[in-house]
Amino acid sequence: MAPLPNLQTLSDPLSEVLRILRPSAYMFRAIDARGAWSLRYPPLEGLRCYVVKRGVIWVHIQGEARPRELRAGSCLILTRNQAFDMGSRLDAKPEDAVGVMGAVPWGGVVTINGGGEVYGLGGFFVFEGRQAAQLLGALPEVICLEGLTENAALSAAMNALMGELREPRPGGRLMAEQIALCMLVLILRELLALGLQGGVGWLQALGDPKVGRALQALHAAPASAWTLPLLAQEAGMSRSAFALHFRRLVGEPAMSYLQRWRMHLAADRLLHSRDRIGEIAASVGYESGSAFCSVFKKVTGCSPRAYRQRR
Repeated sequence: MAPLPNLQTLSDPLSEVLRILRPSAYMFRAIDARGAWSLRYPPLEGLRCYVVKRGVIWVHIQGEARPRELRAGSCLILTRNQAFDMGSRLDAKPEDAVGVMGAVPWGGVVTINGGGEVYGLGGFFVFEGRQAAQLLGALPEVICLEGLTENAALSAAMNALMGELREPRPGGRLMAEQIALCMLVLILRELLALGLQGGVGWLQALGDPKVGRALQALHAAPASAWTLPLLAQEAGMSRSAFALHFRRLVGEPAMSYLQRWRMHLAADRLLHSRDRIGEIAASVGYESGSAFCSVFKKVTGCSPRAYRQRR
């Protein structure tokens, strides 16, 4: 009889990154609009997601020369602190989106001019983890996906989330939290499936069959005594070819990535456990506490003790 799956056997790099990011807040509402309308959204730290299910919506992101046209099935993802305008037309003075959207409850539908022409879902994820800026920084600032109406799982998750937010029931908070996290995973999976058009970063690398295998092994056992030849062996490549390929995809050398990921894990445990610093050092592959502290300060800018005290 096969052993039952557990959290360790089900672990993978994407799950580990999301665990470190620690999504702590989210909000989704819908827009049902008709005629001329325009909304201005302020900057927000986190990850924003907007899906058009019917009609056409124009979006002009601060800093971009031209607006973007989003048709049914399109999904726009923003990973930086960006302001933008959204509407059927962008040549009129926009209304304050916070005031307009905040007039309806979580999961509610904002009706503009009676609705009927355009329908879309929009929301955001805010992350608790202090490493969020670095991890999200490896993604493109703006990502536009097409054909999401064909993704039955994502469409079902969105509908389920809206229902839980709109009609609170027993256990609804936990359901909504888990569905929101599932939506985030499905969106990131879609990015993996479609590729990031030559971008660099951990998500891009996960989609590569060779470097992805090395990342799977590294994330499964971050405290192991990894060397460049061992990681190259996991990828089925020569040492030199792997080193070049990894750096091109991820944007940094493999051993530098390993060191930084270990410090992400250590930082998370410093904030969310009472483990001693020596125990945390050992958990990420350091026999010497002083060596760990030196690397941690180099990566984060402060000592482990000072980092823990900041919380």
